[in-house]
Amino acid sequence: MSKTPDLKPRSRDVTDGLEKAAARGMLRAVGMGDDDFAKPQIGVASSWNEITPCNLSLDRLAKAVKEGVFEAGGYPLEFGTISVSDGISMGHEGMHFSLVSREIIADSVETVMMAERLDGSVLLAGCDKSLPGMLMAAARLDLAAVFLYAGSILPGKAKLSDGTEMDVTIIDAFEAVGACARGLMPREDVDAIERAICPGEGACGGMYTANTMASAAEALGMSLPGSAAPPATDRRRDGYARASGRAVVELLRRGITARDILTKEAFENAIAVVMALGGSTNSVLHLLAIAREAEVDLTLDDFNRIGERVPHLGDLKPFGRFVMNDVDKVGGIPMVMKALLDAGLMHGDVLTVTGKTMGENLDEISPPAVDGSIIRQLAEPIHHTGGITVLHGSLAPEGAVVKSAGFDETTFTGTARVFDGERAALDALAEGGIQAGDVVVIRYEGPKGGPGM
Repeated sequence: MSKTPDLKPRSRDVTDGLEKAAARGMLRAVGMGDDDFAKPQIGVASSWNEITPCNLSLDRLAKAVKEGVFEAGGYPLEFGTISVSDGISMGHEGMHFSLVSREIIADSVETVMMAERLDGSVLLAGCDKSLPGMLMAAARLDLAAVFLYAGSILPGKAKLSDGTEMDVTIIDAFEAVGACARGLMPREDVDAIERAICPGEGACGGMYTANTMASAAEALGMSLPGSAAPPATDRRRDGYARASGRAVVELLRRGITARDILTKEAFENAIAVVMALGGSTNSVLHLLAIAREAEVDLTLDDFNRIGERVPHLGDLKPFGRFVMNDVDKVGGIPMVMKALLDAGLMHGDVLTVTGKTMGENLDEISPPAVDGSIIRQLAEPIHHTGGITVLHGSLAPEGAVVKSAGFDETTFTGTARVFDGERAALDALAEGGIQAGDVVVIRYEGPKGGPGM
């Protein structure tokens, strides 16, 4: 006969017994009453801040998570961690702190969860490094945990000097700066684009790092099915937040922890979805780090092995035409996963935070078939292999990651322009020292050198 899981596997250390009177007294001061000490304590870890639009929805969503925890019979305790915005940090000294922030986020969540003896967690994040940081913490702690994404930003609309209007995202600002520097765009159009790219809260709308990692989290089984794609302002997110709060308490009841979900097969599912979407190359760095925390043997060879089988289907920015909001309109990440699962390209028998398998979740949702435009049919892909390719050679004997979703050619020849640091490359670009067809090589900016990406 199986043993009933303990709903309070850790918080008994601060609630039970005569000697815990002082700890109970402090918990009473934050709102707990006599009946609450018997409830599992759930950490609600949030990277909410006012520095960037990516995280603005998390304050609202954390409240909904706590409602869900209460409904399920738990007691939520919210705490914060940091977040760094790559969109603001790029191009100056600040970018050297971006990847470091991932480790700080994971360490800070671990610190609070361990010190306060919390039984489980719901982890809320919106920026590039906060998503993997939270998932690393979940894997390291190996407690009941559910991840919840802040959601992406909607496109803006810019009216240009020639009278035309265009939908814009943050990538258009970067492109506009380069075009203006080359004399191809007037400064007033750059200003119009700047004012339109972020019309509200949410992470950058294309298939950049945040949306890629949100999709990967759903494919890993660490977030509720369907929760990655809705925009930050969409009130469906509040429903997912409440459901996430209920889900973590149910995971405790069933004795399911993060590493029960974060198996090798789950990581293969995440890689398959990233490959199909043409996701960010940063996902390679992050998935390897999460796997390391989960004690799963994942290597660059796994990415190439899966990428050779899974075609690139997503016509998504920065190289494509569409954004995450468009993916949401046609069925979200479950639509992509169902197509891959039906083709034998994903594992349907892996466990998820619903307590059910990936296959069972998709059967319940019954997502539509891929639309054929935003997400292509498997028989008519954008590329027949995945959107990320790992290269090996004399320049990078241990491997180099390429976003092959961005081009059709298999070889490229150009003049190498080599710079010992990011600043030198940016200065050369501004001075016209880099021309179309050049190969830009920036040395000493990797995870050890910058530290950078």
